[in-house]
Amino acid sequence: MIYNLILIILFISLALLYLFWIFIFLKKNKRKPMKNFSPNLSVIIPAHNEEKVIGKTIESILNSQYFGKIEVIVIDDGSKDNTGKIAKSMQKKGGIKLFKTNHIGKSKALNFGATKSSYNYILFLDADSVLEEITIKEIVKPLQYKRFGASSGVVRGIITSNPLTWFQDLEYIMSSAWRYASSLLGTASVLPGFFCVKKDVFKKIGGFSSDTLTEDFDITLEIKKAGYDSFVNLNAVMYTLTPNNIKSLYRQRLRWGRGNLQVVRKHSDMIFSKKFGFLGCMTIPTHIYWYIFSLFYLPSVLYWMLGDYFRYFASSGNIISPTVLIFFFKWISTYGMYDLIYKVIAGVYSITPLLLVTIINYLITVCYNLIVFFKLGKIRFVNIIAYFFTFPYYLFTIFVQCFVVVYESYSLIKRKKITNVWDK
Repeated sequence: MIYNLILIILFISLALLYLFWIFIFLKKNKRKPMKNFSPNLSVIIPAHNEEKVIGKTIESILNSQYFGKIEVIVIDDGSKDNTGKIAKSMQKKGGIKLFKTNHIGKSKALNFGATKSSYNYILFLDADSVLEEITIKEIVKPLQYKRFGASSGVVRGIITSNPLTWFQDLEYIMSSAWRYASSLLGTASVLPGFFCVKKDVFKKIGGFSSDTLTEDFDITLEIKKAGYDSFVNLNAVMYTLTPNNIKSLYRQRLRWGRGNLQVVRKHSDMIFSKKFGFLGCMTIPTHIYWYIFSLFYLPSVLYWMLGDYFRYFASSGNIISPTVLIFFFKWISTYGMYDLIYKVIAGVYSITPLLLVTIINYLITVCYNLIVFFKLGKIRFVNIIAYFFTFPYYLFTIFVQCFVVVYESYSLIKRKKITNVWDK
């Protein structure tokens, strides 16, 4: 009974959260169109074993429609492949600087690159990323205003024939929407591995820190503490290479999950603090909420799914059959929720408070997703397929979240030292 009550509270909280985001997206944006702004720009690319992608990343920068001067600074941080050679071969195109460091880690490599920059505006870009032609032109626009210390854009996954990339691209769409909505209310929730910053602001906060695993989330909060907001421009789009197997994806999400908890713990003074506005009162608590939600939601889903399987099929010897396959198909696809809603309306299933809240929350989530798709655009057919079968992927990310809580709690007790180094 108490467990169900906790789930009801969590689902109601989630529904209210999505309703709030829907309101923000539908509310008329009174912000005036940003004027063109093309300051000279230093693009810093930290790289470690990125020979497969570094060339395309640099090429996308050189092909940008931008009126200001651009210098590309590649930091080859202890690569054991041809990353450095490829970057060096492209120096003949002009405007490209190459520096080598001895596996000092991403944060320190970024800071080192900043010391080599010639201009007052810096764009940090992961080495496995490709920019659209207008991205640089759009990402710098918010920085013409004093209140903004940093700016970012929409992150998309590079789609391949591997279905795992479809789900990740869909996830990036949703996270970009959340970052954008947050920026409308003050400051972006996270500045990913693709953001632009004023050099004086970067120096003021002391650059990137190496004491957490997610330097991007950490620097977002540091910039806010320094008195600056950050903005997400939907016209600035970057495509990033995503993990192509479960093991790599798990390691990435474990790193992100641990890092986010570390950052929240580091900046606990910001939680529910009016001083930091929406970021402190809403964004950081939302990060915490997802960990709590995961701890209750995952065991509940597994109990419901496997419990029904053993109760209605396995207990009578029906281990595998067409009806069993249909049963699991409903669980892994969005069809299952609509089938559930239909049977509740038809009176096949009796309604309970938990079931009612679950259905309402799902319908609100669908509305939110449709608004996001419309707002961000460029939705492909594979995104629709991924959305239809997104539940298993969602459970996987929830599982990682649960494991992160256990892992970080253990690390905190053992007081393990955090080292932000390349995970490849």
